[in-house]
Amino acid sequence: MMTVSRHGEVAERSMDFLKLLSDPEAMQLMLFACPDGVVVSGPDERVVLYAGASEVIFGFAPIEVLHRPASELFSGEESYAAFRERLVGEGRVVNMQIAAARKDSAPFAAAVSAVVLRDRYGVELGSVMYVRDHTKVRAIEEALRKNNRRLNELVRTLNHVAQHDQLTGMLYRGSAIEAAEAAVFALQGSEAGFGVALFDLDHFKQVNDNHGHLVGDEVLSALASVLRSVARQGDIMGRFGGEEFIAFLPGASLDATRAFAERVRLAIGEARVSAGSGTEMRVTVSAGVSAIPESATTLEEAIRIADDRLLVAKRRGRNQVAWDGGSEEVSAA
Repeated sequence: MMTVSRHGEVAERSMDFLKLLSDPEAMQLMLFACPDGVVVSGPDERVVLYAGASEVIFGFAPIEVLHRPASELFSGEESYAAFRERLVGEGRVVNMQIAAARKDSAPFAAAVSAVVLRDRYGVELGSVMYVRDHTKVRAIEEALRKNNRRLNELVRTLNHVAQHDQLTGMLYRGSAIEAAEAAVFALQGSEAGFGVALFDLDHFKQVNDNHGHLVGDEVLSALASVLRSVARQGDIMGRFGGEEFIAFLPGASLDATRAFAERVRLAIGEARVSAGSGTEMRVTVSAGVSAIPESATTLEEAIRIADDRLLVAKRRGRNQVAWDGGSEEVSAA
């Protein structure tokens, strides 16, 4: 007896709750604290419930909206039509971006989630829409995008500073070799060569001793500028250390690398560097060149051979390019 009575009591309370849900005023009280706008429309798409934060979001009082077409709450017939088509076709929509109308103000970006209400036979009874003002969210998203762009730019700047010599703009030795290793790897399986040219400013210590380090910096910058002007797209230029610079030439043979070094030598010889007090000076460079596979089989070996040949160029009187007389015989053995 107690069990039957208990079930009857539960059933009675369930009926009372269903009656409560069918009362629009009660529903408004229940949804008053909802942070989203809650808009319920009937099968004719006219508003039958306007609750939650709807009045705050849209700016319209309930009396201005109830029994009016729900489409009037949105800006642009095409946007609302697309929303309705998706809602009816899929039965629900989650966070669809659509322009909404705001009383006495410009339309605003809204995120709308909705569901179609149907009876047990599948007949549409209406729909429930939850509308959220997405203006602030979009502002935050845009601010985040701008911050991310600035952060990416900062990272690129820091990465550039970490890899490049500030005076000449050339890659540091380690960064240049790392880039060259990647270029050599990319050429594997092809018959293309890979040239290495190592340059050293002649008598650079005398430039610093006689004219000062600021003039020495001008000389270094002049050689860097010449290297950039002679280099092809894809060539890798680096400051090897002190007054030494290195050029990696993907796809270049030994003859092509030698010709490149000669162009650099001639160009720096024709350049004029300010030595202060209205005077100008000339400088020269020596160079040693090598190439894979003609001179070496690995990048490390090619750099070493170019360095050996640079010493040969200096011993032969400087201001010249050496492409033999280094360690090529050793590497060939």
